[in-house]
Amino acid sequence: MPPRLPLPSCGLSGLSGLFPSLRMSAPRLLAPFSTTPPVLTERKHVHRDKVTIANSEKRRIKNIKLQADLKTIRLSSAVNPVTGRDTSFVKSLEAAPPALPPVDWARANNVSTTTGHSDALHLNYYLTPQDLATAIAASKYATTPVRPLAVSGVQDTYIESERIAEHEIQHMHAVTAIHRIVSLSIGSNADRQRVNTIRCIDTFGRHVTDDSLPPDPNAPDRALSRKTPRAGPDTGSSEVQAAILTVKIRNVANMLKTIGGSKDKHNKRNLRLLCHRRQKLLKYLKRKEKGGVRYRNIMDALGLDEAAVQKELSM
Repeated sequence: MPPRLPLPSCGLSGLSGLFPSLRMSAPRLLAPFSTTPPVLTERKHVHRDKVTIANSEKRRIKNIKLQADLKTIRLSSAVNPVTGRDTSFVKSLEAAPPALPPVDWARANNVSTTTGHSDALHLNYYLTPQDLATAIAASKYATTPVRPLAVSGVQDTYIESERIAEHEIQHMHAVTAIHRIVSLSIGSNADRQRVNTIRCIDTFGRHVTDDSLPPDPNAPDRALSRKTPRAGPDTGSSEVQAAILTVKIRNVANMLKTIGGSKDKHNKRNLRLLCHRRQKLLKYLKRKEKGGVRYRNIMDALGLDEAAVQKELSM
């Protein structure tokens, strides 16, 4: 609202004498402006008795408790998008091989000195039990003592039996030493991670899943496809790479849970990068397979859900 103009001290007659054109409009011009504020109606307070207030407070406390219970249930059923839930396959990756028993104790109790290490996945240096058994048999044949022929042409069977028994003892010592050398129980973390990578390739590679998993209903026939046949095991498909990244992710996540891991910013950043790389691979696999058999198989085996694929990962 514009401010009021100051008027001269002269009366109405003086104004009309100075400005004849304002004789009729002067009364309207001198009319005072309204300075009365608008009347505000006071809000009446609704009277509430003590019983109503007590019932309202009970309902509020009940709703808060219900929300806390629902939040607890939701968090308990939620799957960690980084590490996922513990499945049988994931547990087998993190299960450390049992320690080898002492040689003297094992021989005194008639127990094998390599108890629990007959699996191919528990051998280091890319060895399998078949390769190890073949090498041990060849070394035993190569170190077997030659039967000497006496000058008189008579063979001393007593000396020959002693040499054979001594050779057997030496061979058993060598076998025990070789088994301890190739065991993962004395291997490093890098050795176990390398073995787990081989397991992922042998489990989720398409050279294995093409025969084990049922084909999708709308998938084209593999026999009629003109693709070049795969040479060697499958190491580059999305499911294999996602499984290998999961091995690395769980390894880094377990390391960050240690006492000094909370301050390791470098590996925290590496963990974020690994998780986002896996998320991209799973998104591509889901779009390519249209949520088919391969996608469901890798998600169930790794213990992941849609939160690890679609939602934003924050750590």
